Formats: sequence, structure tokens, C-alpha cells
Amino acid sequence: MARASRVTTAAANAARPLPTALFARLDRLDRPGPHGSAAEVRTLPAAARRFLRHPRPPVLLGCVGALAAMRAARGPWRVRDAGVAAAAVAAQPFVEWGVHRLLLHARSGSRFGAVGYQLAGYGHEQHHRDPTSLDTMFLRPREVITGTVLATVPALFGPSWAATGTLCAGLGVLAYDWTHFLLHTRVPPRSAYYRRLWRGHRLHHYRNERHWLGVTSPLGDLVLGTNPQRDAVELSSLAHSG
Repeated sequence: MARASRVTTAAANAARPLPTALFARLDRLDRPGPHGSAAEVRTLPAAARRFLRHPRPPVLLGCVGALAAMRAARGPWRVRDAGVAAAAVAAQPFVEWGVHRLLLHARSGSRFGAVGYQLAGYGHEQHHRDPTSLDTMFLRPREVITGTVLATVPALFGPSWAATGTLCAGLGVLAYDWTHFLLHTRVPPRSAYYRRLWRGHRLHHYRNERHWLGVTSPLGDLVLGTNPQRDAVELSSLAHSG
């Protein structure tokens, strides 16, 4: 019976289009667990080890490395590249805010919301229901690889500054994934900046998920009005469940 089941599964995978079969395989490789809890991590070295041992972050690291190699192949950095990098740093808080608000917290009440919920909202909701679980903490390989494949076109065939932009985008995603993980560990905040991020992310999870959307920076919340006083916002149902 087990052998027959494996043959049936293999036949089903063979019948799928190549991208679908590849993503299904990535999901199977990613899914085994449980991977434990971020609350078990208490030091920065322990956080780095756990980050690298989890099956998801190494995929992201490899993709960022590929983008770096593409940029290196395009020749030396110029003044325009510095401007692109500065623009990427300035945009990061607002891109992060928009993705978090409109995609990760999408709801199925509209056509756009239904698509967003299917793509990322459902998975992020599971993260909110168990915020320290490492099974739902990180970006999925299918999302990372799809984004990298799309970035390959401007990185290889556009102007060299476009390759700089794709590398900066990859580094921004890596900074988000690492910081998000670190905020859920028990590594104590040692700087005022990190303490602010730490407090805001806890309010996002345990007060109301429609506010405090920044992860690597609070700037988007400050500018876009989602950084209220704690008691000015009601406790949400998702915060209750988490």
C-alpha cells in the first residue's frame, strides 16, 4: 500500500506543470517539523544558529547571494548606484508597511482581498495565532524563489543600476526576515532603537494587528498614522486568539 501510494504521488507530480511540481516539492521539503519556538532562543549567537538551521532562511540567503553575483557581473559601482541604494533604504519602511497592511493582513471580503489572503494572508494569520512558532515564522521558499526569478530579468538585462536595485530589494527582504525572527525571540533589547521595534511588534501581535506594522523601522507607522498610544486601540479578536 505504501509503495502504491508513493507511485500515485509520483505520477500526480509528473502530471503537474513544472513550476507547480517544483513548488509542491519545495513545500514538502519545507514543511517537516515542528521546528520549535523562537521563545527558546535567548542569545544572539543562538538566534543566528537557529536562523541558519531552519530550512527556509538558507533559501533566502542563497537567492540574495545570487542577486549579489548578478550585480558583481555588471561591473563597478557608480554614483547612480549609491543613489539607488539610498532610495531603497528610504523606501524600505513604506514598502514593508504596504506589504504588511495590504497583503499579509488581506481579508477575503473583496476580490483583491481574496487574492491577497490566498497568496499570503492565510499563512500570516497562522503566524498570528501562534506568534513564536518557527513553523510559520519565515518567508516560504516559493515566495523567495519566485521573487528572485522575476528580479533576474532587470538584474541581467537592464542597466547596471537596476541590478543594484534588485540586490537592495533582496537585502531588504533578508533584513525583514531576520529582524522579524529576532523580535520573537527572548534576546533582550539592548539599544533604544531595537527596544522600540520590539515593543511595537508585540503591540502588533498582542494588541491590534492593524497597527504597528513596521518590523525593521517604525517610520512607516509614524508617517502613516499607525503608531497610536497603546490604550487608544481596542484589543482585536486575532490578538485575543494569539
